[in-house]
Amino acid sequence: MAGPAPFVDLGKKAKDLLTKDYNFDQKFTLSMLSTTGMGLTATGLKKDQNFFGDINTVYKSGNTTVDMKVDTYSNVSTKVTVNDVWPCSKAALSFRIPDHKSGKLDVQYLHPHAAIDSSIGLNPTPLLELSATIGSKELALGGEIGFDTASASFTEYTAGINLNKPDFSVALLLSGIEGILYPFCQPLHLCCR
Repeated sequence: MAGPAPFVDLGKKAKDLLTKDYNFDQKFTLSMLSTTGMGLTATGLKKDQNFFGDINTVYKSGNTTVDMKVDTYSNVSTKVTVNDVWPCSKAALSFRIPDHKSGKLDVQYLHPHAAIDSSIGLNPTPLLELSATIGSKELALGGEIGFDTASASFTEYTAGINLNKPDFSVALLLSGIEGILYPFCQPLHLCCR
């Protein structure tokens, strides 16, 4: 789709250039894929004297993907994603065991001139999140808000603009958390190829 990126991906090229894959610890990954739609990945990280690891399996069938991960502490994370629930949309249900309050429902709608993401926690006092981006692949303007139903207050709000050209990518994001505006918490990111 040639529309704007979801709000969470504004400035991703520059952030990845500055931060992705810079790891000073020992890390390994082993992946196995099959033609039946099943994938298995084992990851390990040694940080100082501690070792952390997880095993992740992904199963794809039609428009449904089931992603399950077991980590070092025996936590099981599961995410079930269904594409094209409605045209140009997808829905994902995720939860962690044994954390019974971790359930979350995400819905995404992608259009040639807009991207809308929403999320709601599946508990008695959920956190609601909504983000939207309008524009094109080259120029996008968007924002996101978070609302905590337990305290009836906004927990975050962010606005941003992103410009992508073949030779560079620029993003400016303004963030606010709990009623305070931080004008350059996420500074101007510039990425050149």
